[in-house]
Amino acid sequence: MHRNEHEGTVQAAVRFVLVASILGSLVTVAACGGAEEPAPEPAAEEPAAEEPMDTSPRVYFIAPVEGSTVASPVHLMFGAENFVIEPVGEGEIHAGAGHHHVGIDTDCLPVGVIIPEAEPWVHFGDASAMIDMQFEPGEHRVCLQIGDGEHRTLEGLSATVSFTVE
Repeated sequence: MHRNEHEGTVQAAVRFVLVASILGSLVTVAACGGAEEPAPEPAAEEPAAEEPMDTSPRVYFIAPVEGSTVASPVHLMFGAENFVIEPVGEGEIHAGAGHHHVGIDTDCLPVGVIIPEAEPWVHFGDASAMIDMQFEPGEHRVCLQIGDGEHRTLEGLSATVSFTVE
């Protein structure tokens, strides 16, 4: 072999060793964590347990809002859930049904009491759920109470709201 041929072979061998070393180093770095690892997959969220719907009957004030300041006449509006608001018939009692009564500046009555047909109570025997009423200026508290066909109060079916008339 001539000297030039020998030098060419040596140079080729050196290049081969260098390339192999570089590639080997890259493989080692990647395998040993030198490269950034992919982010772990986010844990699958378990579906939230559905809370059972509350099917208890209730009544509430839509207006006025608790603690509000309003002008007279005051617009009173009531709502009911899981309960049928019906007009008063001939005194029949229907399970899960009744009508609104509003007590002006008075406490709600105990369960089972017949709501008086006199002041401070206003009856809504036609199944209506709103009224505009005159109030004197100052603080007021109104009780909303459901009565059955005999105007007897029912358990859990009352609400109060306090407001100020300007």
